[in-house]
Amino acid sequence: MHININTRSSITRQRESDFIVPILADILSPGPFGEPANADFLEPEVSEAILGTEFLVGRIWAERMDWSEAEECRFSVAAVCDGASSVWLEVFETLTKKGRRLRRDLQLDDFVQDIVFLHEILIHPDVVDRLALLDAVIRAITNGGSLIIMHYDQSQPHHLADKDFRDLGFRKIARSNLVLRDNRFRYPFGDQFPKGRAVEFAANAEHEAWMLGQWESLIADNPAM
Repeated sequence: MHININTRSSITRQRESDFIVPILADILSPGPFGEPANADFLEPEVSEAILGTEFLVGRIWAERMDWSEAEECRFSVAAVCDGASSVWLEVFETLTKKGRRLRRDLQLDDFVQDIVFLHEILIHPDVVDRLALLDAVIRAITNGGSLIIMHYDQSQPHHLADKDFRDLGFRKIARSNLVLRDNRFRYPFGDQFPKGRAVEFAANAEHEAWMLGQWESLIADNPAM
């Protein structure tokens, strides 16, 4: 499987909105014929049409807020979050004490490099090992100093169990409906699979069609990419 990441970032930082970077990560799985080694068993025209084809089996929409860069450029982080959306304002108010300094119980050492908020997660239900895919995407779209935040909502399509949250390093933020992962700290899944865990799955056009249909109904406002 592969992860295709699309982002949209301004080349200058002149407005509050320039510090919010949308991220769309697509999880692509090979078709039913697997690797090109199977080409000898197919007619040439079939081989060219099918081999090497990948199908969409997962998609994650996230946004990165470049907290430290905003401060270095003398922008108010509160204004950046307030101008972005109600979700980002909720994040800022949750992480800070009365909007002034970071909450001590979160152990953030008064410094945040960037925050990645996972807005939507959709993985095809036929893919059983969702934990490995989600961990791979998080690794791909964050860095060692990132905070990852998402809503703790069991009604969401990702259907992550409490154990899955813990295995991925997420912890509940007190007095909120948010969970937080600090990339500076180790977490169970990463310790057990430092190189990630391979997921064997053969996808087809029906998987991708289901994904696209579900995604269109899931996302009311498609991210501007």
